Amino acid sequence: MTDNEMRVMWCEKPNEVELRRVPIYEPAEDEVLIKVAYAAICPWDVRAFSGLSSSVAFPRVLCHEVSGTVAAVGKKVNRFEIGQRVVPDMIVKCGVCPACRRGLGNRCRHPVFQQFRGGFGDYVCLPEKNIFPIKNSTSLKAAAITEPLACVTRAQTLFEIYPGQIELVVGAGPIGLMHMQVARSFGAQVIVSDPINERLVKAKEMGANWVINPTEADLPAMIKDISDNWGADRIVVTVGSARLVEQTIPMLAPGGKLNIFAGIYPKDELHIDPNIIHYGEFSITGSADSTQKDMFNALSFIESGQVKTEELISHVFPLEELAKGFETVKKRIGLKVIVEVNGGK
Repeated sequence: MTDNEMRVMWCEKPNEVELRRVPIYEPAEDEVLIKVAYAAICPWDVRAFSGLSSSVAFPRVLCHEVSGTVAAVGKKVNRFEIGQRVVPDMIVKCGVCPACRRGLGNRCRHPVFQQFRGGFGDYVCLPEKNIFPIKNSTSLKAAAITEPLACVTRAQTLFEIYPGQIELVVGAGPIGLMHMQVARSFGAQVIVSDPINERLVKAKEMGANWVINPTEADLPAMIKDISDNWGADRIVVTVGSARLVEQTIPMLAPGGKLNIFAGIYPKDELHIDPNIIHYGEFSITGSADSTQKDMFNALSFIESGQVKTEELISHVFPLEELAKGFETVKKRIGLKVIVEVNGGK
């Protein structure tokens, strides 16, 4: 590999990935070139790689969860310097559409996705406005999980949790465990439900007030007992299942809110008695992606130690073994899977 070349894990079409060498990106005048330290695998990456997302174009380089250091800057960039530790927001929002103007950049009408500049390569290159500095004391592994934490932070902020309220987190994967930690930081008492006992052990270690395997115990009865027959003030469903949404809605307390956090594929329909929602004054909502404010808040959670993302990492693969990483996520082995691209502390 020459000095002006970089490695990328190139996906020519679904279910095919290979190591290629391409020219290193030349940053435009407002862009920052980042040398990737770690790149985390999102379930979306696996779904896209498997050809299960019709909106994903190929060929491409996947990955939107990245940490690294500044390698070069454009001539108009003045907030970053070479070697600085950073996290990028890999989706470039237009900033001028109605959604962006309303502070809903996560619903930008004209987003630009990094089709050929994804994080599974030595470098990424993005506008200065998409780059967030991180402290020298912040672990690059922990920081690589900023983007999914930003999505979680958005959902929990929309919940408007009050201290002492009870929140049920359905699913104790990496996303569910981040929901649990953010909810706890807002003062909630958290129940974590998952059919995998090893994940419940992790949830308890990381601060869950109660854990339950719903295949072995009665979850609705547990909620009634804990809440003095009131119900769960907040419920977040982190697993893509319409049936789980249907099953958990009746567990809400009067005036409670439920967030459908995970996308449901293949698409499905909910079958709910509307009177339950009417008389319970329930709010059924969703949340997707994140804004720059959410990214900033997520980094604050990581850097303050309130949310421990590095403890969620169960597997680290070298860049060349990305396919093994995809397979590990697909089989739901362990928790968060990341790729060491150029490494660092």
